[in-house]
Amino acid sequence: MSTQLQSGGNLRLPAQTEIRVEIRWEPERPAGREVDASAFLLGADGRVGGDADFVFYNNPRASGGAVVLVDGSGTQRQLRITPERLPDTVARVAICLSLFSPGAFAQVRRLEVRVGDAVGSEVAYFAPQTEGMSEAALILGEVYRHREAWKFRALAQGFAGGLGPLASHFGVDIAEDEPAETVSAPPPAAPSASDLTKAPTTGAMPTESETEYSRIADLRYEILYRDAYALARVDLPAGRHLKAQSDAMIAMSPTLDVGSAMSGGLLGGLGRMIGGESLFLQTLTAQRGAGSVYFAPAVPGDIAAVELEAGEGLVIQRGGFLACSEQVEVSTQMQNLAHGLFSGAGFFVLKAQGSGLLFLEAFGAIHRLRLAPGEQRIVDNGHLVAWSQSMHYDLELGNRGLVAAFTSGENIVCRFHGPGMILIQSRQPKLFGSWVSRFLPG
Repeated sequence: MSTQLQSGGNLRLPAQTEIRVEIRWEPERPAGREVDASAFLLGADGRVGGDADFVFYNNPRASGGAVVLVDGSGTQRQLRITPERLPDTVARVAICLSLFSPGAFAQVRRLEVRVGDAVGSEVAYFAPQTEGMSEAALILGEVYRHREAWKFRALAQGFAGGLGPLASHFGVDIAEDEPAETVSAPPPAAPSASDLTKAPTTGAMPTESETEYSRIADLRYEILYRDAYALARVDLPAGRHLKAQSDAMIAMSPTLDVGSAMSGGLLGGLGRMIGGESLFLQTLTAQRGAGSVYFAPAVPGDIAAVELEAGEGLVIQRGGFLACSEQVEVSTQMQNLAHGLFSGAGFFVLKAQGSGLLFLEAFGAIHRLRLAPGEQRIVDNGHLVAWSQSMHYDLELGNRGLVAAFTSGENIVCRFHGPGMILIQSRQPKLFGSWVSRFLPG
């Protein structure tokens, strides 16, 4: 299944011998200007090793055919990249599109980038927004090394001045290798760092996030800006829907609809409300076709994606639920008296069950602890986010002796017994609130 990428999104490429990047646009000649594709084989410093690393219509092959610009006409061009044949000195291949003679990409009504394998199976789709763009050259994306694998990143970065300054920026000697343009035009100004500008409507700058695939939920997702200000994106196929905490959605494709539902009926909704969540859940449905939805926690912190197998369950602390696929049911579980009073979770906690994808939110970064059978781990109750429903835990003082426990700052802690998984957060809201209160007047 093809993944729709947004600007800054990336995707691990399949282990194929060849990657095909197809570029399409409309109209064929925007405002009468010719359009063509190019590629730059770049080192770790972001520059070409030589002019031969510039692939364009007068030099359609580089590195012995590792990058090839296929003859194209009309509104389509194709680049074929064989990562295994690239020299070790090449860290990434920048894929670009440019207009000849004075022009701007605002005159391009539709632009598409499709990434596929050697047999024609599409793995990624990217449709940059060109409205309002004043640049005549565009860095569409890049194929780059990531540890032992290769990935594609969608960019859509406009470059002021057109192809000439763009080539110079990457280290190509355009005085010798760039062909004369068919229309007389002033020589391009010398490039500078300010020439590389962000297209005004293409969204966030790239992050180190990676598009993941959930086999259980059959969904692709991405978590950006990890640990502090996390943002999650889920790609929904047509007809699929997602359930989320109220007000969690911050952006979505126009093919999606937002509704609300009291999942689990009135008792389920009331149980969630007692457990610290919303009475109603958002429902985000790809009603008119596939699309993407972005959602985020209410407080600064992280997002964790957990795949739930059938028969498994996860107990979630107050305020820890963010979203889930339609196969997951979120209900309320009541704890015993001791756990309700001293665990920090309260008498009512949430329980997620089913076979699907679950997103949790936390204050600070989220870390997972996996316990083997018989293994134990002591966790400060203020840092708990969620734990496997099958796990047993005991409450105890954080230090021997009542005085030592309270003077050490570790009062009641939870001793978990494996096997199972525990998710903990690096910050504690109560302690942060106490710290902030010291600076408030009065």
